[in-house]
Amino acid sequence: MSRLFFFFAAAAALRADSLEEILKRMDASAKVFKSVSASISQIDYTDALKESSENTGQMRLKRIKKGLAGVLDFFPPDVRTYHFDGGKVEIYYPKSKTKEVYDVGKYQSFLDRAVSLGFGTSGADLLKDYGVKLVGPEKIQSTATTHLELSPKSTEVQKLVTRIDLWIMEGKSYPVQEKLLFPSKDYKIVMYSDVKITPPNSQLPDSDFELRVPKDVREIHPQK
Repeated sequence: MSRLFFFFAAAAALRADSLEEILKRMDASAKVFKSVSASISQIDYTDALKESSENTGQMRLKRIKKGLAGVLDFFPPDVRTYHFDGGKVEIYYPKSKTKEVYDVGKYQSFLDRAVSLGFGTSGADLLKDYGVKLVGPEKIQSTATTHLELSPKSTEVQKLVTRIDLWIMEGKSYPVQEKLLFPSKDYKIVMYSDVKITPPNSQLPDSDFELRVPKDVREIHPQK
């Protein structure tokens, strides 16, 4: 009897949210989403070198008329700041006093949705952009989650990323972990903590989404 009780208790503890439940919560959250902040821990793996690097930082995202605005600040030792604003991405490297500027062009929509997956992305958009597979319940650092596997439908997007995995917190619409797998077999894992989604009637200040750099910073346009 004790073994039977343990079996059912374990099964209950690992219960996965259904895909329908998650998509409905994402739809509801997307309707009122304005901005979010979170602490991030990121692992970048390079398959050719069989090496990985780890970084921590802070993320701030908000919805704007022309897409997404956001700032990703990475802490020492690899200090850098990513700034998103509509169709432009800037990367500031304070150690070298340089700023790279990229025009994401036709990939803006994908970039916006990839960066904000689960944070303002609706379930309808998720189904439109990806084939979505419910993998099942998993524990991420003692947090109950449901693992989703996303396969890009666009052939253009498939050139950038082959698969995205999300681990959605039980009862929530946002992930505690995201993994992006690339055609090169490299991958990126991002873990989110201290997630703060602003209430519908409030907003993070505009200054939180500005890129501040010294006047003597050298600006580079790698695409030119």
